[in-house]
Amino acid sequence: MRTQTKYEEMFLSEIRELPMPVLPQALKMLRSLKEGVLSVTRHQSVVESAKTGFCGAWQDDRSADKIVEEITTHRSGFGGRRIEL
Repeated sequence: MRTQTKYEEMFLSEIRELPMPVLPQALKMLRSLKEGVLSVTRHQSVVESAKTGFCGAWQDDRSADKIVEEITTHRSGFGGRRIEL
């Protein structure tokens, strides 16, 4: 078997030294690591392409008082409690 990099040789060496019963768990861990790395990479590319900030831009012509008034009038509370803000 021919390897492409020094790291591949190191991985293969480490894997060959593992007991047979732990190989499925090692494979699961490696796949989990790979998914995590790919997920972070995808997330970074989405964030970099968005360019709108952390939560996006808020666009509204109303005043802050009107927005707060709408939020407070639409609150239902928990268990019928009346909560004053």
